[in-house]
Amino acid sequence: MNLRLTPLNIVSSVLLVSIVYLLLFPDEPGWRYLGAISLAAMLLVSFISDLLFRRLIVDLKRIWLFELLFLIFVVILILLIKTQFN
Repeated sequence: MNLRLTPLNIVSSVLLVSIVYLLLFPDEPGWRYLGAISLAAMLLVSFISDLLFRRLIVDLKRIWLFELLFLIFVVILILLIKTQFN
């Protein structure tokens, strides 16, 4: 079995741990499910995009490069959207 660690794998595992933590240790009732739904959506997107990058790009160094660029793009996009609505 060929297991390759990629940035989106790391993000997916952090999101999964965050969902479990949010469901086990809520700060206020009701908010935990709302947060878990958005984290689950991000988990699904990161998992699917990781599979897509793995199918399209064969070289591990290029996968790391493209996935890191993808993550930087997503973070910048989230920050731009967040500053637009605040």
